[in-house]
Amino acid sequence: MTDGSAAIAVGGLIAGTFATETAKTVMTGEKPGRFWFAVAVLAGLAVMGLGFWLRHRSRMGLRVGIIVNAVDAHRGSARAEQRNQQAERFSQNSAAVTLKAEIALSDDPSRDRELVDLLAEETLRATTIAERLAPEAAHVNLIPTMPLHVAFWLGARLGHTHAQHVAVHELRQNNGSPAFFAATSLRTLDGKAVPLTVERPQMFDAGDATKVAIALDLQNRGDQFRDAVAKACREHGIGWLLLLRNENQLLKQDMKTFNAVVTQTCNEWYNAVLPPAARTGHHAIFLSGPVAIAVALGARLAAPSPGQWTAYTFNPTESVYVPFPAPPKG
Repeated sequence: MTDGSAAIAVGGLIAGTFATETAKTVMTGEKPGRFWFAVAVLAGLAVMGLGFWLRHRSRMGLRVGIIVNAVDAHRGSARAEQRNQQAERFSQNSAAVTLKAEIALSDDPSRDRELVDLLAEETLRATTIAERLAPEAAHVNLIPTMPLHVAFWLGARLGHTHAQHVAVHELRQNNGSPAFFAATSLRTLDGKAVPLTVERPQMFDAGDATKVAIALDLQNRGDQFRDAVAKACREHGIGWLLLLRNENQLLKQDMKTFNAVVTQTCNEWYNAVLPPAARTGHHAIFLSGPVAIAVALGARLAAPSPGQWTAYTFNPTESVYVPFPAPPKG
């Protein structure tokens, strides 16, 4: 009833039956009742039209969920498994079809890069499957559960040019009940909102002027975040740092705010006053906050040239920033 199948079947039966009767009156020359037969045919076609409209509306409301999971045992397998289960429950309750791709990160930098590339390929394949399963679906729900630097690299591999709207979801807490929400989009969106405060570019005298880093303090850690990022920049020979920070400890949990953060970050990166050589050299990004923003930034910033980017995220166990892709050992 809800997808229009019943209306299409009933309307087709009515229209077909009375179209036959109308044709009989024409062939036999009997005019009595012909008008009402024609009216019944039109009524049947109207019911069929209603059925096709209901079917289109139901397909437009379809959701296809794609869960992308990268487990880092060093950051807590139990927590990763918990988020993985939460993502599965959410997708099964909100999407008509759920697809899943998962990897387990290792201690080998080159191997991890290959694994994330394979994960991105599986995600793109799942997106293609989703488009075939539900070609009229409103959008695809992408639900990533992984470390931030891996999420950025995944986004760089996914890109932002997709036939359907890919909504990246993020986990939030509502009255103690965890739930995912559509946080941002892989597509490039225009926006004028500027939720972040931009600090003046900082230059490191001993660094390489062709290496530029952008850092996002989305949890308002202030000097603690800035000092740790500056230390990492000096250790890795980075010459320039562009810092953006959130004035609050948490971002507002909605797609408008998250999209504004991504859009502003991209605009500030492209419009920053930097030496020409800095645009063609190597880039780095220091991440904090939601995974969804890391995925979207990777898709919009690094997709054209992923080889130029290295993503860093803080490892609280060792109190250092960890790069991805990591340099080979030795």
